[in-house]
Amino acid sequence: MIDISKLKTFVAVADLGSFSKASEILYITQPAVTQQIKALERIIGAKLFQRQGGKIVLTDEGKRIYEIAKSLLADYESLMEEMARIKKDFKDTLFLGISTTLSEYKVPELLVEFHSQLPNISIRAMVDNSQHIEESVASGVLNLGIIEREPSERFSSIKWFMDEVIFFVHPSHPFAERGEIEPEELYGVDLIFREVSSGTRKVVREELERLGVAFEKLNIRIEINCGRSILSMVKRGYGTSFLSKGLIEKDLEEGSIVPVKIRGFNAVRWYYIIYSESERLTYLASRFMRFLLSKTSSELVAG
Repeated sequence: MIDISKLKTFVAVADLGSFSKASEILYITQPAVTQQIKALERIIGAKLFQRQGGKIVLTDEGKRIYEIAKSLLADYESLMEEMARIKKDFKDTLFLGISTTLSEYKVPELLVEFHSQLPNISIRAMVDNSQHIEESVASGVLNLGIIEREPSERFSSIKWFMDEVIFFVHPSHPFAERGEIEPEELYGVDLIFREVSSGTRKVVREELERLGVAFEKLNIRIEINCGRSILSMVKRGYGTSFLSKGLIEKDLEEGSIVPVKIRGFNAVRWYYIIYSESERLTYLASRFMRFLLSKTSSELVAG
C-alpha cells in the first residue's frame, strides 16, 4: 500500500534531485529516504530514478508517477486543512526557508510565538543563503522563504521589512575613535565577509562599488557563512566587517564593537517573503505569512 509519507519523500527527491537534500528537508535519515523510494518502486514495479551525468533524474515511469503524486499531495493538503477547520484542531507541517542573517536574530523568536498559537503544528525550517532558498521554493520543497535580496520574477513576493547593513570594528581599532572614514581607507584594513552568494555581501559590494571602491582589491582575509562567527572574530580584535544592524545591535549597545561610518555609504535592504507562483499556498503557509506581516518594522528591528 502506498502511504502519504512515501509520496512526499518521492516528490522531494524528484524536486531536489538529491537523496541527501531530501533527507535534510524532511528531517529523516538518508538511508530512510532510500528505503522509502525502494519500497515505492517495489509497489509500482518500476524504477523511478536513474543517474544521468552524475545527477539523479526521473525515469519515464517516474515522470508519470510524479505528476499524479503532486496532484494527490495537493488534494491531501486541502483535505487535511478542511478537516482541521471542522475539528478546530489543526495539524500540519510548515516547510520554511530562512536566510542566514534572519535566522540568527529575529525569526527564531517569531517561530516560537507563532507555534504557541498553533501548538499542534510542526515547523521544518531550513537555514541557508537566499539563492538556495529560492531554489528550494521554486522546486516546491518549501512552502515559503524569507530572503534578504530582491527575488527574481518567477516568485510571488511581499516586502516584509527594511534593515541596514553597517561597518563595525573592535573598540581598540584605529577607526573606532574617528567615527567616519573615507571609502578608500577600506583598502588598508583586514576584512571578514559573508560568502559570495550572501545577500549581505551583495548589498555591501554594490554600495561600495557605487562609491568607487574596487571590491576585488579589498583585503578579504576570511569568508564564512555565519554572521555570528564574524561578530565573534571582530569582538576578539581580529579584522573588520559589515553585518545587519539588527544582528549586532545588542553588541553595539554594550560597546564590545563600534560602528564606523563610511562617507556616502548607505546600505539598506528589504527582506522579502517569497512563494512559488505555480504552487497553491497552503492554509498554514498563508496564516504564517499573515502573522509575519502583522509585525511592524519597529518591532522587528528593535527585537
